[in-house]
This record gives sequence, C-alpha cells and structure tokens, in this order.
Amino acid sequence: MTSSMTESEYPLAIREVRNLIKDLIEPDARIYWADFLVTFASGQAGLWFFTGPQYSWPVRALGFVVAVIFFYRATVFTHELTHFREGTFGAFRVVWNALCGIPFLMPSYLYEDHRFHHVNHHYGTEDDSEYLPLGRGTKLDIAKYFLQVLFVPLFGIARFILLTPFTWFSPAIRDWAWARSSAVTAINWNYRRPLPTDPAEWRTARILETCCFLYGATLFSLIGFGVLPWQLLPQLYAVFVTISAINYMRTLGAHRYMSEGEPMDYRDQILDSYTIPGHPLLTEVWAPLGMRYHALHHLVPSLPYHNLGKAHRRLVAGLPAGSAYHATIRPGLRDAIREVVQNARSSQAVPSEGLNVASAS
Repeated sequence: MTSSMTESEYPLAIREVRNLIKDLIEPDARIYWADFLVTFASGQAGLWFFTGPQYSWPVRALGFVVAVIFFYRATVFTHELTHFREGTFGAFRVVWNALCGIPFLMPSYLYEDHRFHHVNHHYGTEDDSEYLPLGRGTKLDIAKYFLQVLFVPLFGIARFILLTPFTWFSPAIRDWAWARSSAVTAINWNYRRPLPTDPAEWRTARILETCCFLYGATLFSLIGFGVLPWQLLPQLYAVFVTISAINYMRTLGAHRYMSEGEPMDYRDQILDSYTIPGHPLLTEVWAPLGMRYHALHHLVPSLPYHNLGKAHRRLVAGLPAGSAYHATIRPGLRDAIREVVQNARSSQAVPSEGLNVASAS
C-alpha cells in the first residue's frame, strides 16, 4: 500500500458511498445504443482499411489501430450485459450478439459467470474464474499469464467450430464443454463453471453456440473455396491477439492479486482492487467503458459505465482521505502493475496451477 496505514485501518463506509451516488445507478439506454453502434461501425471501418489490399501500408496500419481500439471497446460491452437487471436491455443484448458476440465467437453467455467474481465467498478462490494469486507468486507466473494471449483468438475456433458439433450428440461432452470451456474470462485452471439449472439458460446458450458454429464454419468455407482471401485469417488473428494483449495488461492492473485462496470480506475485496483515473482519453483506450475504475465497480457493480467517472469524483471529494476507496487509487496502469510485480518478487511463491488458455476480464 502507498499509505502508512495498515489495511485493517481503512474503513469502508458502504452507506455513505451509496448516499453519494444513489442518483447515478440508472443506466441510460440512449448512451448504450449510440456508443455501441458508433464503436462497432468504427471498428468495421478500421478492419476494412486494414484488410483492403488496394490501400497503402500507412492507411492499412492506421486501419489496424482503429480496428483494435474500437473492436476492443465493442467487446467490453459484454461486461455491461452481465450487470444489467434481468429483463432489461433485451434488444441491446440481441444486437450485441448479432454484431459482435457471434462474429467474434464470444457470445454473451460466456461472460455471465462473471457475477461469481463479485460474490464475497467466491472472489479470489478457486470458484473465481477471473483470479490468479499473481501478487503472491513469481515473475514466471506473470510471464505464463501473458503467454496465454497468443492462444486467446484460437479459443473461439476450438470451442465453437471444433467442439460444438460434438456437444449436440454427447451429453458428456456437452457438460464438459460447459464446465471447462464456456467461461471467456477464465484464467484459472481449477475453475469449473456450474451447470445451469434453468432450461431457458441452456436453450439460449445452445442457440448462441449454434449460431457461432454456423458463422465460423461459413467463414472458413468461404476462405477454403477461395471466395475470401486466406490472408484474412492472419489479419484477423493479428487484430484479436493485440486486443487480447491490451486486455491482459489491463487485467493485470485491475487487482493486487494477493488472495490466499480463502473467501475475502467486502472491504478486503475492494482493497485488492485498483482505481486508475489516468488520462481522460488515453486511459479510455486501454480501459474502455470505465474499466479504469475497477475498485469502484467492485464497490457498486450496478453502476453503469457512463456514470463511473462522475461517481469516482464524488467519492474522492466526499469520503474521508483515509477511506478504503482512496487506498485503491493509483496514478496509472504502470504503477498498479509495478506493485503486482514487486509483490511477486518479494513474496513467497504460491503454486500456480491455475493458468488457463482463455480470455481475461
């Protein structure tokens, strides 16, 4: 920590926090629709210029950068989908899956287990797919974590084009695929996603994964028959491996990762997370949709992304300087990652059995 106070001395005034931001809880559908549609269209434009052989290399390079930035932002909307109240934003969910989730082979149901990451008796344990004790491990553990980036774009191909047809005929493979390869945020080998008990959840997942299979199989068929150029595959891989690299870097700076594998109370969960206000524009590139305010998101998960900045400023001004929330603030991503690496260097190594080839969040 950057303060001389010990962690146990940081108070967490939940009632005071909620009173300061209670008018910011309601999401504005107009912002979501406008932001996502403009973001997705911008990403498509960037991809068009990047993959178009008729354009010069400077134009194609710019197209690559635009595609990465805006497609990355578009994918992060799946995080917002998870936190919407049940029964709301139904049309938005359908459109997001049609434009982004299915073509990118990452349908929204892959991220719905994210809610376990916010449950106190799951956070930081083997039941948390998004957590590794990197701050208590070694530099080698962090290096292994980053190596997963190379395989993230291949995850969707393996899951939905190769594995999905077998799940139609084998209940055992279907259950295995759900438990072991249906969590896009999984970086924890030990995580097993619980089988759904709601038939509607199964039905939605089956529809989405079938759509992903049909889309992916069609794409590869068009390339195989020469309708689309084969160069499209390495170009798409380059875009999405770069997106994964940025996301993994952001994720490493989201938490301190100091859990010992036991359930953490609410205050300790907040203190294990970071807030990085950063630059208004540059920070939004690597931490889109308010991901820079990760401790605030864990403090009030229902806050819509477009109100996180305003809520952060209110809490900074309204909470006492020695609060738990103030203790989470770091100047930049480099400062947060440096702490994780320094903790890993100085702490006793813990077993790193939890590395999984999938995407982080």
